[in-house]
This record gives sequence, structure tokens and C-alpha cells, in this order.
Amino acid sequence: VIEEETPPSVQIESLRCWRDILISEENRIDSGAAKAKMEAQKNVTLSKRIGGDQDGDSTISGSVLTKHSERLYALTLSKDEKVRHMIIDLIGHLLRQGLINPMETVPHLLAVQGDVKCPSTRALALKLLQTEGEKRPDMLRQRICAGIKQAYHFQRNVYSGSGSTNVTALIAKSDGPKEGWETIFDAVIKESAIRNKKAQRQGLLKGIISLFEKDPDVKSSNAEQLPMLAFASEILGNLPYTSLSDPLFIIYHSSCIAALDGQGVLTQFAELLGGDVCDPNSEEDDIEKLSKEGKFDATQLGLEAKGAEFGQLCVEAARILPLLKLKQFLRKAYNISEARVTSYVPSEKELIHEKGISISDCPPFSFTMISILDTDGSIIWTNAVKIYSSFRTMMRDAEADDVHIDPEPTKSPKRTAKRKRDQVEESPKVSPE
Repeated sequence: VIEEETPPSVQIESLRCWRDILISEENRIDSGAAKAKMEAQKNVTLSKRIGGDQDGDSTISGSVLTKHSERLYALTLSKDEKVRHMIIDLIGHLLRQGLINPMETVPHLLAVQGDVKCPSTRALALKLLQTEGEKRPDMLRQRICAGIKQAYHFQRNVYSGSGSTNVTALIAKSDGPKEGWETIFDAVIKESAIRNKKAQRQGLLKGIISLFEKDPDVKSSNAEQLPMLAFASEILGNLPYTSLSDPLFIIYHSSCIAALDGQGVLTQFAELLGGDVCDPNSEEDDIEKLSKEGKFDATQLGLEAKGAEFGQLCVEAARILPLLKLKQFLRKAYNISEARVTSYVPSEKELIHEKGISISDCPPFSFTMISILDTDGSIIWTNAVKIYSSFRTMMRDAEADDVHIDPEPTKSPKRTAKRKRDQVEESPKVSPE
């Protein structure tokens, strides 16, 4: 009755029946009726009375739902909002009774935070996330990557063909004196204890940033994952930060990824195009100039035969590009100086004057990922060259920002004064003539 072909009305009624069975069995056990019924039976042995089988009936319905948990999770992607609401309600009862794995369930609850067209379902899922967060504080940090992936696929599948933008990480603010935008995960962060703990905040942010790192077990990045990375970058750019250490942490790790992976991509571009491998991005090359003038022609430049390799390198560049733009946005939005960026280390203590910050009045961060390859896997030269030019430009800008001269360490006057006092104290030991 809960198969994909079943009408939504039948699915809703079946889910409601399962929920009512769980509730009635739970009430029967809690009220003591099950135990009284067992004690009234004369053929029950003492061992069974001690062990208790009063919850034997309830495990039947619970075990059936546990066995089909994957199908229950799949119903969260139903295009019928009433089905989505009912399945979240049922999952809540299963979680409370310990019949499904919270580690598997939390990403699906995070995904429902992207159900921007059904606020009641979002609120119900948020309540369940808050409950799980109180029981297991590290759950959100551990499952945030899976939650972002699920939220992206949720909107892409549920809202496909709806006539509006399929995927968005931003929604209109639900509270506060000012109108504006917030991410779909803002309420989860605000209502959880993770907001007040630096280590957990950094673990959460590092989990999201790790989505942009290249998988060492995979030879090349998947172009189909690029829109999801743009989605994740919008979440990173618009989360409610209250300490400057959070955007600094993002900038720091974004710079690390750009320095390691970005330079490797630039070198591979130079090897493919016959450029300077030792200094592959010192200035604008011919492709950038022609693209800026609108005169780029892959055939004239002899790139047609290198389309597959060039396209894959552009996919690698597009993986890093959201982080480069995110760095620029965060520095401007939170008025972070170049000196503060270069002096920051993740292990430092939070400074008092850097707490209680707020973002400046500026448009929210957004990033639109253009398609590099078509449905057949062939390169779209116009879009690929745009990615290529933008990547090289932003890598030059990032390299220029990272160039700085560390000032010479100055001696602390207190330590100098202490040494002088030590010298003064030692002077009486000298014997007078």
C-alpha cells in the first residue's frame, strides 16, 4: 500500500494506521494493561513473568516498519505534501520508540528543511532534529554532509517541473525585525547547542567544506555534483554567524583547498595547452583575452581534439570556484582585513571583540553553476571557457591577497623589564672591593 504506484490518499491512510497502531501499543504498555493481562493468565511461567512479554505484540508492527525503513525514507521525497507530513509524523514515533536508526534518519530530516513550500512539515522535522540534538549533540556535525546532499536532491526531485526555481538554499526570514534571507538550516543551528560551542561549530563547517575536497579514491570529479556544491556554498555564505572566527575558519580552509588543488589544476591546464608549467597563471592568456572580446573559437586554437581533457579540467576548476567567490564575499560582508585573514589560525582562542558580529547590509551570497558538459557528455565550449577564465582570474586575485610580509617579532616590554629586575637582583651577589 505504500508503493510508488499507490495513490497518495491510500498512502496517507496506511501511514496513519501504522502511526495509530504504534501509539495504541505504546499506551497499552505504559498504562500497565499488558502486564495485567499477562498476570491474569494461569499458564504463564515465572520466567516469563520476570522477563515480561507484554510488549510482544507491539514488536510485530514495529519490526515490519523497521524492515521497510528504506521505503519510509523514500516517501519523504513524495510530491504530495500531505504524504510528506504524515511520513515525518510516523518517523517521529519510530524514533521515539527506538525502532529506527537515528544516524540514518537525521539526514532525511535535514533534507525536509528544504521543503520550503510546506512550513508545517519543516517545523515538525525541526522539532525531531532538536530532540535528537539534545540526546546526541554530535549527531548534527557528523551527518551534515549527508543532510546537505539529501536536501539538494529533495528539492531537485520534489519541486521538479513546478515552474519555479528547483533548488534554493535560501528562504525569506521567518522572524526578526528586518526583512531578509536565511538558509534552510538556520533554524536547526539556532535551536541547537552547537551554536555556542566553537569546536562543534568548526566541526560542522569543516564537514560542509569537505564536500569540496577531491576524493582521493576517484580519478576525476563528477560534473553532476557541481550544482550540489553551489548549493552547499550558498549555505556556507549565509549561515547565521555570531563570531568572526567562523567566517575566518571558512576562509582559511577554502584557501587551503585552493592552494593545493587549484594550483594542480592550473598546472594541468598549462600542460594541456602548452603553457608555462613553472608559472602557469602569471597573467591573462590568449583564451582569456579572446573570451573577453567574444572572439573565442576552439577550432582556430586547435582545441577541438582536446575537448574531453579540457572539459574535465574545467569540472575540476568549477569544484573550487565557489570557494574562491565565497572567500571574497565573506571578507566583504564581515569587513575582514587582509591582515586578520593572514594572521588567523584555527586553534587560536576567540577574541572578545570579535564575538557578537553581524553581517553587513548586502545581498545574500549566491552562486549559479553553469553546465560544462551536455547530456551526451560533450563539452559546451562557451560555458567551459567562462569557467576557465573566471577560475584563472580568481586564482590570481587569491594569490595576490595571500602575498604578505610577516613583521619581525617584537620583544615584550614586560619580559624585558623582568630580565632587568633579575639582573638588578643578581648584582648584590658581587663582592665589593
